[in-house]
Amino acid sequence: MGARATRITRDEFLTPPEFLDAVSTGNPAARVGGARIELVRVGEETRMGTCYQQIPLRVFPPFALESRSVALLYLINLTAGLMDGDAHLIEITAREGVDAVVTGQSATRIHPALTAHAAQQWAATVEDDACLVVLPGPAIPFRGARYHQLGRVELAPRARLIWGDVWLAGRYDRGALSERFQFERIVQDLEIRRSGRLIYRDRFRWDGPWTEEEARWYFGGHLATASLFLGGLPPQPDELPPPAPGVLRSVFPLGDDATCVRWCGTPSAVTADMARVALLMAASWRQGPGSPPWLLDSNELSPNHWFSTPIAPDAASGATPVDGQARAGVRT
Repeated sequence: MGARATRITRDEFLTPPEFLDAVSTGNPAARVGGARIELVRVGEETRMGTCYQQIPLRVFPPFALESRSVALLYLINLTAGLMDGDAHLIEITAREGVDAVVTGQSATRIHPALTAHAAQQWAATVEDDACLVVLPGPAIPFRGARYHQLGRVELAPRARLIWGDVWLAGRYDRGALSERFQFERIVQDLEIRRSGRLIYRDRFRWDGPWTEEEARWYFGGHLATASLFLGGLPPQPDELPPPAPGVLRSVFPLGDDATCVRWCGTPSAVTADMARVALLMAASWRQGPGSPPWLLDSNELSPNHWFSTPIAPDAASGATPVDGQARAGVRT
């Protein structure tokens, strides 16, 4: 990972074979940035250790809510999303005893690519007795988007990790201007290792635009899909709440005390259910079964986060009715 204050350059980004013909040509408008973050345990709190941040990404200091040990850390993109040629690198080290949720403030909007592609690259190290929840936020690929998301995670023997991704169909609620499944290409690659041994890999390549038949194959005829990795104690059947209305959910037990959960359904329902399961399992691991989910029951957060519990969605349109509060990343 290099020195903590070393400037992030394009040389640090891996280009998959699918984008060798779409490498940035030095467009001066493209931005390379990111953050290197260390989270440490101080007494009963999780705090920031060393931190390097580079525009266009900014890091909010961890919020400690209701005197709990869990900290909420926001990553803020100062631009309107990922543009053609943009590359963001996020490196996180969770030291022993840390309890933290790392998330984007809103959805990741992936703009059309003209000559290159956009990239977001994650690297995380989780030490023993730390519990790290990483929820980057829903990804919204615009028409003509080309995007590469890479994740590499190293877990210590007693480390716990929850990692969740949500993929939306695009800017779908726009009538004749709808961009449902009109992206050009998306490559996602996530590898998780424990003590150096590979325990999970999820890689896919989606080539668009999709026909209705292809959309049904990949998204089950819905507008959103999500995937959650649980690396710690496997959930017991009575620990997972029933799926929310408007979603289909499957649970896949893995080896090494790991579990994969996948969803498809309406965007607001999938987003809320994935976040609820992630934060409920983190609380169950740390505070014991039956504990309320991290963050979601707090009265110190306004309900304007992408992981806020939404009001009942309109199952026919997939849109969430406006109730006077922003639902970033849910209504598109």
